Amino acid sequence: MSRKSIFSAGSIVLVFAVIALSVPGRPLAQETQESVIKRAKIFDETYELINESDLNCSFYMHEEGKLLPDIRIVGGERMNEKGMFEDGDVIYLDKGAADGLEIGQLFLSVGLRAKVGKIGTVMERHGRARIYRLDDRMATAKVEKGCGTILVGDFLLPFEEGDGEIGKDLGYGDMDPNASKRGHVIYIENDFHISASGQWALIDMGRQHCVQIGDQLNIFHQVRPDLPREAFASAIIIDVRGATSTIKILGARDAVDIGSEVQINTAR
Repeated sequence: MSRKSIFSAGSIVLVFAVIALSVPGRPLAQETQESVIKRAKIFDETYELINESDLNCSFYMHEEGKLLPDIRIVGGERMNEKGMFEDGDVIYLDKGAADGLEIGQLFLSVGLRAKVGKIGTVMERHGRARIYRLDDRMATAKVEKGCGTILVGDFLLPFEEGDGEIGKDLGYGDMDPNASKRGHVIYIENDFHISASGQWALIDMGRQHCVQIGDQLNIFHQVRPDLPREAFASAIIIDVRGATSTIKILGARDAVDIGSEVQINTAR
């Protein structure tokens, strides 16, 4: 269909819509118009800020001094043909009934990603798997929801269902010089050490700083030490640990770097 014909068809529909909504004595037309406006406003302002991928495929900081999980993936069906396991694939675990495992248990697969100074090790969520067969010292599980990265050697944690969040991106504004809840980006999702909208990062603020999942943040940078800080991105906390949190970048007009300053947005 040509652009001209599309325009013509759209114009006809628009004309009929205007006529229908403007006919006197038609309360239904007025109600329809108000309904359209209300729906458009909702879709414009609110959306899924924290989704299933954020909860089950992102990463978090395994902070220094804490023990790693003691259950690991030791193999899988067709492991000679493929290096990663996906939905429906069978995997084998190094613990079994004698270790307290039970049929039906659901686990989260996590893998070591990177060491970050003395803070800890970044752990990447790879997906979840459910046990369906047990031996004394081994369990067989099936991948139910993978992120495409489950590997032999991954650790397994009991799966805990997280809650998503629907809301509005509060955007980014001026920094409050008196705010106590301030920190920095310490790890970025990719190897380029910059992040953009929709990507994840780690910050050096956690439960001990009284932050929680769903808190939104402003992200700042400073072009030169003698110039003011500028807000250029917004983010939301999707996971909280003792001294660190995982954030998702909601919106940005520039790349987020390691070292970028963050501050809790108190607008809501």
